[in-house]
Amino acid sequence: MDPKIADAIAAALSEVTERPVSNVTADMRFDRDFDLDSYMFVQFLLGLEDKVPGLRFDPESIGQAGFNTMGSLADHIAGRVSATGEMADA
Repeated sequence: MDPKIADAIAAALSEVTERPVSNVTADMRFDRDFDLDSYMFVQFLLGLEDKVPGLRFDPESIGQAGFNTMGSLADHIAGRVSATGEMADA
């Protein structure tokens, strides 16, 4: 997992859960390890957009089922990086 992406995920999770999040691993699950419900997950994605330049999620079509683990979300984000280092639309 890209360290910059992991840091952005951890920072956004810290804001939503209101507790420090560190040592993010690819196999961590949003529901089990962070107890995020669907509303909190959407808030997390919106916060993540603020941390990753150019990243945009459509809350209507992206749900927690699509990204069960940190690794699946990090892979999705890494796959969206353009040649300029900016994110393409998700």
